[in-house]
Amino acid sequence: MAAADLIPVVQRSYDLCTAVYEHVNRFTRIQRGLLGKVIIEDALQLLVGLTVANRQADKVERLSEASGRLDALRITLRLSKRLGFLSNGGYQQVTETADEVGRMLGGWLKYETDSSRKSETVPAAISPAERKRTGGVRYTMTSPTIERYLRAKLEHPGEIVLVTVGAFCQTFFEDAVTCGQLLRFAVRNLAADSEPEKILACGFPRVRLKRYLELLRRAGRPAHVE
Repeated sequence: MAAADLIPVVQRSYDLCTAVYEHVNRFTRIQRGLLGKVIIEDALQLLVGLTVANRQADKVERLSEASGRLDALRITLRLSKRLGFLSNGGYQQVTETADEVGRMLGGWLKYETDSSRKSETVPAAISPAERKRTGGVRYTMTSPTIERYLRAKLEHPGEIVLVTVGAFCQTFFEDAVTCGQLLRFAVRNLAADSEPEKILACGFPRVRLKRYLELLRRAGRPAHVE
């Protein structure tokens, strides 16, 4: 792929790598092998992450990793300036490019995250008794799916409980709030009109279960699948 064919954020990340190489090569020999090596690795991984994300259908995870790489790069660049390995002018040049990449990456990630929310907040399949005549999904505390969730939660109080029904996974109450925050899902009140309390819920297609279990594990929140 020629540089002229790159999308803007990848092109600017390419420019950032070039600038980083130029300035790291001016470090002392020892620091080129220590701090300089870390800086170059972060810049390269940022470029690779953006390039790969551009070719993937589901881009959110890869873009989030790239955003983390960019944050790490900013810190090491600041440290290099503080220790005198990077001149004020060099620091300004590199960080201006990094800031531009950050703005582009932030906009791209927001767009992909919003698109992912719209496509993945799919309610689990339920019995006809749990479906209102309008077709919307609604639950009561005695709905079979809710009872399954509550029984499993009693047995696994320290874990996020996911209930599988048909081709979907669903979770409720505080677990739904947690998943909404960690997985960036929309959380909705799916209580039936006859139910006095809110029944917060969020869900996703079962084919994505393995991926979301891994994301929860990385966040320090193990899950139990019922």
